[in-house]
Amino acid sequence: MLKNNRILRVLAAVMTVIMVACAFAGCSAVVQDPVVAKVGDVEILYSTFYNAFSTYAQYGIIDTSNSETAKDGRQMIMDMLVNSVVPVAEAHKIGLELTEEEANKAKENALSAANSYLSQYEDSEIEDETERREAAIKAFDEAYKANGYSFAAILADMEQQYLDEALGQRILNDHYSTIEDPTDEEIQARYDEELAADREAYEKDPSQYYNDESYYSYYGNLKPLVAPDGLYYVKHILIKNAENADEDKKDRDYKALAQEVLDKVNAGEDFEALMKEYNEDPGMDSKPDGYIVGETFENVYDEAFQKAAAALKKEGDVSGLVEGTYGIHIIKRYKDVSTDVVPLEDVKDDIKNLIMSEKKDEMYDQLMEQWKSELDVVTYDKRVQYVGVNQ
Repeated sequence: MLKNNRILRVLAAVMTVIMVACAFAGCSAVVQDPVVAKVGDVEILYSTFYNAFSTYAQYGIIDTSNSETAKDGRQMIMDMLVNSVVPVAEAHKIGLELTEEEANKAKENALSAANSYLSQYEDSEIEDETERREAAIKAFDEAYKANGYSFAAILADMEQQYLDEALGQRILNDHYSTIEDPTDEEIQARYDEELAADREAYEKDPSQYYNDESYYSYYGNLKPLVAPDGLYYVKHILIKNAENADEDKKDRDYKALAQEVLDKVNAGEDFEALMKEYNEDPGMDSKPDGYIVGETFENVYDEAFQKAAAALKKEGDVSGLVEGTYGIHIIKRYKDVSTDVVPLEDVKDDIKNLIMSEKKDEMYDQLMEQWKSELDVVTYDKRVQYVGVNQ
């Protein structure tokens, strides 16, 4: 399980994006904006806390349904915000500064982010680029006048946020650079450990392989090193029902269309070509080999889909029409999932990166503990005690 500090670190890493999105979404402004925390010479304002809390509550990360969970949410936001500025405060304390190149890069990133929002207000009929930008800024300022925002103010805030983020990352990177690369012996030992863990986990629950493989396909890290027996790939053609279909397809006879497609499959037409023409499951685009299925899988797929896929006993078998939650599936079984062990050489760099990432996490935790003990950290919890109440 990830350490709490690791979770806070990940959340803090997206704070710049979230705070900017919150501003453009028109989050409530406050008349008074007191300091709610100080870390060294860095102040955290009420508006920052309020907007962060509101945004995380909006996305369901914080539960505001009762006073206790809201209180826990306030503590999480306070910890996150404090941790996010500790490296900046430490950099200020030791006099660390960004190089001109680093500062310019941060400003470029801020401008690029701001321009992505400004582009929504550009009038394509204005041919002159300078005039088009000036008109967009004017339109933007007019749109957000009631919220107390202007494009110039937003850009200045974003620029400072990006500069602070770059400075905080700079001091962390300076420390990370002292970490030695793992030895071949460390890499081999970790490979053996991960392989043993995979075998044990998949023997207990083969569907865990699906979870791990899916996580790897989306986020990287380390792929499963071995697969359990009995897993295979399936592909399907989904014809959505009226409830789930696009607006222009809701009135069609989706059952008749599904039967038409099945008739083509049974007549020997190429399944892959029919998928390209008829399939309405966008998830297949990211699964070139198909979905991984096991006969013992539970709560992985829609129940009707899972049962029909598990009934396909050999490669090439095709289901009939399978009515599921989202529509009608036509499912075909493809190749088995290989049970060959992934050799060390294929994942050596991934394991090295995994070890290095963990060493950085460990150093991060140590640095945060050290820096916070040496910096003057003050939180004014009473000033935020009503955030989340009746929200």
